[in-house]
Amino acid sequence: MPQQRPPRVAVVSDYTLATLGGAENAFHEQVGTLARSTEVLAICPPSERLAALGRQPRVTALGVPVAFVAPGLGFPVARNTARLRAMFRRAFAAAGTEVVHVHSEFGVAAAAIAAARQLGLPAVQTIHTFFWQTQAPIQRLLALGGPPFHRWLTGLADPGVRLAERPGDSALRNMSLAVGLAADRVVSPSAHQAAALRAAGLERVDVVPNAVSPNAAARPVRSIDGPLRVLWIGRFADEKRVLPFLRSALRALEAVGPERLHIDLLGTGPRYARARRLVGAAPGITLHGRVPHADIPGWLARSHVSALSSIGWDNQPMTVAESIMALRGVIWADPALTEGLDRAGIPAFGHDEGVLARRLADLARDPAPVLAASAAAVQARELFGADEFTRAVLGVYARAGVPTTGKQP
Repeated sequence: MPQQRPPRVAVVSDYTLATLGGAENAFHEQVGTLARSTEVLAICPPSERLAALGRQPRVTALGVPVAFVAPGLGFPVARNTARLRAMFRRAFAAAGTEVVHVHSEFGVAAAAIAAARQLGLPAVQTIHTFFWQTQAPIQRLLALGGPPFHRWLTGLADPGVRLAERPGDSALRNMSLAVGLAADRVVSPSAHQAAALRAAGLERVDVVPNAVSPNAAARPVRSIDGPLRVLWIGRFADEKRVLPFLRSALRALEAVGPERLHIDLLGTGPRYARARRLVGAAPGITLHGRVPHADIPGWLARSHVSALSSIGWDNQPMTVAESIMALRGVIWADPALTEGLDRAGIPAFGHDEGVLARRLADLARDPAPVLAASAAAVQARELFGADEFTRAVLGVYARAGVPTTGKQP
């Protein structure tokens, strides 16, 4: 019998690949994974990284023009306009697109879903975090201004569901809900977020862990010579709890010294300057700033374990998938996160900075749990592999309404 071919996919995001963030990296990885077996149209704001992605086999890149970049956030803003919808209809038709998969919740995603509707194509949304929150004292401002701003961007009505105790956080989460309600199906990379999405009123939710490129050079950690090297990757922002992590790291270093423990941090963001001041000239901690995403596997290979300090924010961080694919365990603080971590994780649960400080110091003195987590990652990494992702996401596309009549030429 002729083999059915995978559908041609348009993968769309409001976020720029110039940013080292989880949603951006998940977008990039999904495009590369799907392009192993089908034609992929990759759409997001222009960047060198998008252009490079478009040079890969079976990938066509399309940069979306943006109206402006939000000051202080670096977030490109584009509205769902008739002009943008027409651009997407032409692009989808030219590429022979059969399903549209968006990875964000703003104007570009809304325009892509609307264009898909106009062409009779199914649309899928991956929600990378439903747990939007801010520590800034702007809850009332977000509650009042967030819904009309999102409606202006997307053309979508505010669902108006109470999704968090604080009104501003609830308004932010309703943005994701509004786009999810417009899609045929929603993908959640984690089971605990999927449960929250269903409780909010989304009925067609599938759990599909993020995909990560194979790391052929990955080797488990079998011994540690010199200091235990811990790698933190992410945006220097309050929701990532980078400052509490640094305070914990400084306490651990006071206990064991830099000859036993070294902390490397990759990334930048609104708390970077404050993080730099906090660290000062302390030995044993190095802030490297933004690095190319292609360099992440090398950083992981030079480290023994990674650390994830967020609590209540992340759905399924790409740093977890990347670490486990590199055969590195993960020290993590949020017990709600389980995928991969139930085997290759080292818990340091809760907001108490002393818990993490003691865990770091204990691991520096006795790294046996680091070696065990690395060994466990050999099996845990299958969850984030390309074959598992492709199988699962093609099932989502079929349930979204993609015809199964296509045949391999």
